[in-house]
Amino acid sequence: MTVQKLMTISSDGEDKTAEFHEFASSIGLERAAPGRYSLLLVLQLYGGFTARRLNPAKVVAEIEALENSTKTSHTKPPLQFKYAPLKGLWHKHFLADGLSTFARNLKNGLYKDGLPLFENRVREAQEAGEERYVTPDDIKAIINDAVHGNWMRRSSAGELTGDWIIYAQHDGANYYLSLGTHDSGDQNLRDQIDALCCKEFPFLTDMLE
Repeated sequence: MTVQKLMTISSDGEDKTAEFHEFASSIGLERAAPGRYSLLLVLQLYGGFTARRLNPAKVVAEIEALENSTKTSHTKPPLQFKYAPLKGLWHKHFLADGLSTFARNLKNGLYKDGLPLFENRVREAQEAGEERYVTPDDIKAIINDAVHGNWMRRSSAGELTGDWIIYAQHDGANYYLSLGTHDSGDQNLRDQIDALCCKEFPFLTDMLE
């Protein structure tokens, strides 16, 4: 398959292509998926890194887990988009920096698992037919279970959620296209992929029709 690599020219006319390729190599992206990542993805990683709002290592780690079954991922399994405009593509979660990702996972954990430690102690008291009071030490343990315990349960189960790595599967290989979030807007993500990624990877045009 012919892959057309795009050039990147800055606003002052400087060719930045080599710089971005060097960046992709320095963060391990070229090693993880040689030649199978888009300029769009590199630009997003570079922009997030220079703005200090994204850690590229977290993205690369998830790509390595997709590429190598011996690598462990603690986020949700990959899932294919079922509906237009992203139908046919796949996404894998990665842990974005910031409190919002942490809070979202704790909320999901509380919704699914509740407070197991507290519930177990209530059940033990009921089975013993005793009236027990919650002590300050109990409160500390319950809070720790609500925060650290919930996080570790979701991590161990591979259920952590986060932002998206959007990719395509073609001829038995993954092609990594873009980053996205639940709030990015599917059409906006598709427009970006159409504008850049389809030029690099022509097979996407037929896949997305």
